Amino acid sequence: MIQRIQTIFLILFIASLISTFFFPVWQKIEMSENESPEIMVTGYISSSSVEEIAKGSGIVYDYFYISGIIILCCGLSLYSIFSYKNRLTQIKIGTLNSLLTSILIFFFLYQVFYDETYININDKISFLISFYLIFLAIFFNFLSNRFIRKDELLVRESERIR
Repeated sequence: MIQRIQTIFLILFIASLISTFFFPVWQKIEMSENESPEIMVTGYISSSSVEEIAKGSGIVYDYFYISGIIILCCGLSLYSIFSYKNRLTQIKIGTLNSLLTSILIFFFLYQVFYDETYININDKISFLISFYLIFLAIFFNFLSNRFIRKDELLVRESERIR
């Protein structure tokens, strides 16, 4: 049922996760004494959008397991959209999506702050647009779960009246 508001929020959840493939997630820059960038490391989810940066002086890394988690979250959301008759399943899938997207954020934070590859670069760390799109996706998932629970309570209340 496309007309329900939780379906709209799930579609926005999928759109914000898919858009993370096209933008960088984080960037670390080590500056030299003359204030010019010496090393620039940029983290992408997918290497398909890296061609512009690869021509420059930066080092670019991508991670296949993070893209797998994002694809899994999108697939679960699509399944949740089409299982609108079973709201309890939708609530469980929404909770699982929240857990997986939280794990995704922890992966990024671990890579930026604790990964041995990047630990030596300590000058400037910045999170870019894809990192914030994941938080937006978590917000959309929260809203969809809230409206699914609201529908479930409404159905239970109407059964009690009968």
